[in-house]
Amino acid sequence: MSTAFRVGVFVFLALLFLSAGVFLIGNKQFLFTPTYRLKAEFQSVSGLNNGAEVRIGGIHQGTVSEIDLPSQPNGKVTVVMNLRNQTRDVVRNDSRASIKTEGVLGDKYVEISFGSLNAATVQDDGTIASDTPTDLSEQAHAIADEAQSGVGAFRDDMEALQHNFFLRGFFKRRGYNDPSELTEHAVSHLPARAPAKRFDYDTEKIFAKPDEAELKDKNALDDAGKFLKENPFGVAIVATSGAQDDTPQGRLVTEARAKVVRDYLAQNFKLDDARVKTMRLTGHKATGDSSSLAILVYPPGPAATPAPQHAPTPTVSANVGH
Repeated sequence: MSTAFRVGVFVFLALLFLSAGVFLIGNKQFLFTPTYRLKAEFQSVSGLNNGAEVRIGGIHQGTVSEIDLPSQPNGKVTVVMNLRNQTRDVVRNDSRASIKTEGVLGDKYVEISFGSLNAATVQDDGTIASDTPTDLSEQAHAIADEAQSGVGAFRDDMEALQHNFFLRGFFKRRGYNDPSELTEHAVSHLPARAPAKRFDYDTEKIFAKPDEAELKDKNALDDAGKFLKENPFGVAIVATSGAQDDTPQGRLVTEARAKVVRDYLAQNFKLDDARVKTMRLTGHKATGDSSSLAILVYPPGPAATPAPQHAPTPTVSANVGH
């Protein structure tokens, strides 16, 4: 094998690897994809750098191309982003940009929310509103203050905590923890229009026991999770009903099932979990374990999100039977 041939093979392989590297880097930076420019103004960018990711619905859809200082001391920092053209379907003039952190101490990135169905489409080089970035130092001070207050409250409420120890164990064995959190994302009624997609499930296959909210077959919910991840939606409601909703314990289990399903979707799929709500359906006259579970998906629109539920969660006494 001649020296010239070896040199030729070496040069060819070097060019091949170089081309592959350029393609991979360019593809990540959307250099080979049609894009448009979008701007957002912030009081502070909180460590955001050029080349940072821009995410829409939790998915990488663009990059930060420029970060410009204001021309006046009272101005704002302008962040210029390059976004894929396909995002014009979900990014509208009422979308909002916010700077977030990957994990606790990870890289900064820009998250853009979905716009409403009736809002105008953003124009090339247009500007959208922004949210004030969260200051980690302020969060740390707030956490320290809360911890100090918590220590004092722990001392004052030790007797009450001991009294409720077995009650908390009762809830945990049924697949959830604090019943006061069950209606955190609850809504009082369904939207007036029909859902664009509906997923119905057999509760006997989803949950371990009739009187519990612990998931038995989590993978059965993945079809709904993938649909929410891959399609824009206005609101998704996890609706549940139970045969024993006329009792405090039955209502808690029904609400807990909705929350457990919502938490599974929010934790395992990249979607806008602020649009995923829960609702306990009422008025069902069922016998036996005739409970129901459905995930109702409504399209984007101004009337998609119903009002939150303000009714308090019913309490259960500590002498609830097993």
